[in-house]
Amino acid sequence: MRISVKQIAVILGVFLLLVACKPSDKYVGEWYAISTEGEVKVNFSKEKVLTVENDGNKETFDFNQTSTGFINEVKYYGLDMDDGKFYVVFENKKDEDKAKLIRQTNQASDFEDVVGDVVFEMNRDEYPK
Repeated sequence: MRISVKQIAVILGVFLLLVACKPSDKYVGEWYAISTEGEVKVNFSKEKVLTVENDGNKETFDFNQTSTGFINEVKYYGLDMDDGKFYVVFENKKDEDKAKLIRQTNQASDFEDVVGDVVFEMNRDEYPK
């Protein structure tokens, strides 16, 4: 049985789509965060679940990574959740220990034109100041 070029292209396309949906290792894991509610712990799991823990209370949210890219020194990952579109943003793509989770508030089609509210200021090692 011979596999045609078209079949190989389809297989590669499906593989790339499956890999692209996987959360990035850059933001997966536990973060110390500050929100309007105060200090919280945030965890992005490889199983596409965001857990927010505050004073022993846990909330979970399912998410899908839908985009990634960088503009100048800013690295970003687009996430879709039930209540909207969010971005994990590394303002300095070389510093992966500090990030922000931003909720998109406009209808921009790409990150460069996004307007949003910062939900969490996040740090890998300690609560942000």
